Amino acid sequence: MKTILILGAGIEQVNAIDRAKEKGIHTVVFDMNPKAAGATHADEFYLVSTRDVPAILEFLKGYKKKIDGVMTIASDIPHCVSAAAEYLGVKHIPLSVAQTCVQKFKMKEELERGGVNIPKFTSVRTLADLQSFIEHAGFPVVLKPVDNSGARGVLRITADTDLSWAFEYARKYSYSGDLIAEQYIPGLQVSTEGIMHDNIFHCTGFADRNYENVEKTTPHLVEDGGDIPTVLPPAQKRLVEEEFEKAVRALGIDWGPAKGDMVMGDDGKAYVIEIAARLSGGNFCYDKVPWSTGVDIVDILIDMTVGNSVDQNRFVPTKHMATSQRYFFPSPGVIKEIRGLTEARNMPFIKKVDPWVQVGDEIPAIVNHPSRVGYVIALAPSRAEAVEAAERAVQVVEFVVQ
Repeated sequence: MKTILILGAGIEQVNAIDRAKEKGIHTVVFDMNPKAAGATHADEFYLVSTRDVPAILEFLKGYKKKIDGVMTIASDIPHCVSAAAEYLGVKHIPLSVAQTCVQKFKMKEELERGGVNIPKFTSVRTLADLQSFIEHAGFPVVLKPVDNSGARGVLRITADTDLSWAFEYARKYSYSGDLIAEQYIPGLQVSTEGIMHDNIFHCTGFADRNYENVEKTTPHLVEDGGDIPTVLPPAQKRLVEEEFEKAVRALGIDWGPAKGDMVMGDDGKAYVIEIAARLSGGNFCYDKVPWSTGVDIVDILIDMTVGNSVDQNRFVPTKHMATSQRYFFPSPGVIKEIRGLTEARNMPFIKKVDPWVQVGDEIPAIVNHPSRVGYVIALAPSRAEAVEAAERAVQVVEFVVQ
């Protein structure tokens, strides 16, 4: 029996843990939360921080059984995965590549050197840096930490934004204190995902991101789900996929997964915003893409990680369905009642209704992806049917707050 080390036991890692076990692979799982959702799913669970490389390596030095591979899902820690895999002598991307991918400024420099189409950008360490960039690039600009994820600390800055507040706010979410500012590119924002296998890059996931709630959350940039298939015509879809692969190769991701935040600009060019050297979260890789296309990238990566062979046919879509995901955006306050969940779950085309909160919980203002409180996903024959079903289901769920 082969053994896989999975970094993280949160709700989004459960899918990978369960899938590995279904495949007859023994699971060793790390998380610092003893009550993590995946703790009881793992064959072996240990209280080890997934972001503490010395602690991970110290554990592995004392672990006497063979581990055949290391992976994570929905957690921006490819450098920790690579460090563990390097120690174990199993498949991984170079540690230097993983470290570049978790530092947004270094990533942008590498993409620029590789000739990838990216927005204008600059490092921001002082308020003066931000002011200078705005004078050069104009409004709007996006300001964000160089070393965080999940839209934490991400702001879309316009002429109405208090720059001093924005600078201090974004810096609170930066582990290093460093920020990056970049030109805001108008156009359709797209989530992409793929995997490098035998030097062939397969783009397995492609979804249009929904920012219709951006006026509610401004200046915070909070995505409200997304839709498969894309509305882009085939030629523009290819442009995005080609720029995505170009970025993956420019960064040196020569094996395994990559996730792309892309924009099909109103100017007709495809832009790369960020590339992550990992599988995505938000139900993308383990729900929406497999349901829509039949391509199961989680299952494929598990096999690649432990050294099992992977048939190229597994990258070929076998389904042509549509999915739409929308999130709940209730008002802040203490939840007194949640109404309409059963009705929503029984609606046509609704595949999942998943609130993350319960009566008595306090809902904060929604300022980033982790502060959202749940979602619905619809699966239908057409995009229009899926979007209509998801939006209708969100509307029937009511969070009564005080």
